Amino acid sequence: MVIDEQQWQRFSIDGFLQLGRVLTGPELEALRGRADDLAAGTVVGECVVMALEHAEEPPAAVADTDEPGAVGYRQIQGLEHDDVYRSLVAHPLFLEVCARMYAPHAAVSVFSATVLREPGGQESASGWRQNGGPDWQLDRDPVVTIWVALDDCTVENGCVEAVRGSHRGGLLRADGGVLSEQETELHCDPQLIVPLELPSGHAVLLHSWLIHRSRPNATPAPRRAFAGCYMDARTISVATGRHFPVVAGSVDEAPYPFVVALEHDQRALAATLAIAETHAGSLQSQIAALGERCELAETNVRTLEEELERTRRAHNRLPGRAASWLRSLLHQ
Repeated sequence: MVIDEQQWQRFSIDGFLQLGRVLTGPELEALRGRADDLAAGTVVGECVVMALEHAEEPPAAVADTDEPGAVGYRQIQGLEHDDVYRSLVAHPLFLEVCARMYAPHAAVSVFSATVLREPGGQESASGWRQNGGPDWQLDRDPVVTIWVALDDCTVENGCVEAVRGSHRGGLLRADGGVLSEQETELHCDPQLIVPLELPSGHAVLLHSWLIHRSRPNATPAPRRAFAGCYMDARTISVATGRHFPVVAGSVDEAPYPFVVALEHDQRALAATLAIAETHAGSLQSQIAALGERCELAETNVRTLEEELERTRRAHNRLPGRAASWLRSLLHQ
């Protein structure tokens, strides 16, 4: 699919664009099976982690688990590193989108590539939110998010809903994230809310600032989708000073000089800490040994005191001359 100018104009107005089918039947089956295998622990993906619960934090902050067989997973992250999902992450249509959004010459990296799973029978929806802001710890906000339905995404099983055109106002909160009740009332006009239903294998492009949420899955079956957040590859983490995995083009991934200096200092501090911990362990051993010696000395003192008391009692029972003689001995 090639996105024409009319579609781009529609996207600039709405903040979302249906991209149509991007996966064939066999590709879908392979991706579903891979997610199940990763969740069951029958295959282990390097740098791939699972989360058992969704979190209201950016993707990089979600707590992970190494528990094998976590078939009730809610997220599988790090799929840009997975052999099976890598082709979907670098889908030509997605790179076409990034070329338009970030410039044709711009290299593209991925902030997150995640399978999201909504179990059946859910009663609560996620809150209205925008993607971006300082909590993501990036030096610039990404603006491209692409969802791909691995199962049919319908209103009944909790498809994504969006507030049409809400991206044009930018981030409503300085820190981005979940909207407050007051912000929801002001900016989520019910007449502008659109359910983004997707047949399995189809994709939708979302501007990252678009206000969106996921509805509860009222059906008995779980719903799975892939979500990729794409960036200009020059984007760095302000926490580490490093770039993210590049999926198209190339970028100088050498860290900035200040990052090298900080890492050198960190290694030196870590070495100093290790020496200090070793010394502290030695002192603790010495303290323990001294404690044992103190206990032994206290035991000896108590024994001597008891012996002295017995001697005094015996002295008091002796006749006069013997007592005088013993007193002279005791005072020598």
